Amino acid sequence: MTERKKRLDLFGKSKGLNGFLLTSPSNILSYSGYWYDFQTGASPFQLLPAVLFISADQGASLLLADNEESKSVSVHEGITIKLYSSYSYREPLMFRESFLSELTDGFETMKIKTGRIGIEGDHIPNVVIQKLSEVFPSIEWINVDQDIAVLRAIKDEDEIESIKLAANLADIGQEAVLKYAAPGMTELELFSKVRLEMETAAGARIPLMADLISGAATATGGGNPRTKKMEKNDFVLSDFTPCLNGYWGDSCNTIVLGQPSSGQQEIFESVKDALDIGVKALVPGNEAREVDRLMRGRLDMYEEFGHHGGHGVGTCYHEEPRIVPYNKMILEPGMVIALEPAVYKEKFGIRVEHLAVVRTGGPQILTKFNHRFSQ
Repeated sequence: MTERKKRLDLFGKSKGLNGFLLTSPSNILSYSGYWYDFQTGASPFQLLPAVLFISADQGASLLLADNEESKSVSVHEGITIKLYSSYSYREPLMFRESFLSELTDGFETMKIKTGRIGIEGDHIPNVVIQKLSEVFPSIEWINVDQDIAVLRAIKDEDEIESIKLAANLADIGQEAVLKYAAPGMTELELFSKVRLEMETAAGARIPLMADLISGAATATGGGNPRTKKMEKNDFVLSDFTPCLNGYWGDSCNTIVLGQPSSGQQEIFESVKDALDIGVKALVPGNEAREVDRLMRGRLDMYEEFGHHGGHGVGTCYHEEPRIVPYNKMILEPGMVIALEPAVYKEKFGIRVEHLAVVRTGGPQILTKFNHRFSQ
């Protein structure tokens, strides 16, 4: 936590900011330790589940809906917690008014009435800015969405450890596909077995993004599991992105339910080789676009895959640095990146993926699954 807070403080000073008002779950988790469990969607009893206010010289305060209080046990040391009234049954719901009242009181407590405050323009309700601008007309609100996204690309060691735990769940999911996938089973039945193994290992229900498709659908690159029965010689593409305590893992593999042809095996080995080349290029000083170029170059005898070559992973499943042809961002130690080269033909697709940390002495691979084409 210390290093990323320092980076945020230095950025704030460079921009002449008096503080930050953070409203996205990913940034609130990164800078406070609080995680909003989003599995059930937006609450009908909250304007926002949480807001983190960081003052340049008055510390930090986390404003939580009172029905989120039990989840605050992991909040970082030194952060003051305030609650606003959310759920009620004895009187009409007034969570909007309660939230805005507590938020403006928080600014008063922090003695912030003028200056420049960094906000996440893409993640803050208009009603919040309207109210704050009305009460504090001398405050200038500065959009820092993209700036914080760049800052957050570098992970501290505690974050890398959290991502590693989520990556292990992705590994478990890939092993479960190899264990259970069989002709006659539906994709949805396979997914249920995979998810059970992952959640049993986690010891809890977890959010899980997943592509799990078979047959000709693999040529599209992904999709939700269906009631379609898998058949002999079908390809099965499985891409698992589990979230554990707010941090994400990511892994992809493709298998064939039978004996692959020599041509299919050759494509799989080419894609796997492209992944190895990309991982080796995850070193400080390289540009993100160079990693993308190297992987695509290895597969230039096939039609180009129509998606990113990779992306950062952390408190969001897709972060900077984006591994794409245009991105000149320089890789730095501590960046956690998923790489996912692919080849898509008319009747099948093959994609493999690893999650790795950029390190000075060479990349550290977090996903330990050994990609293989046959069970």
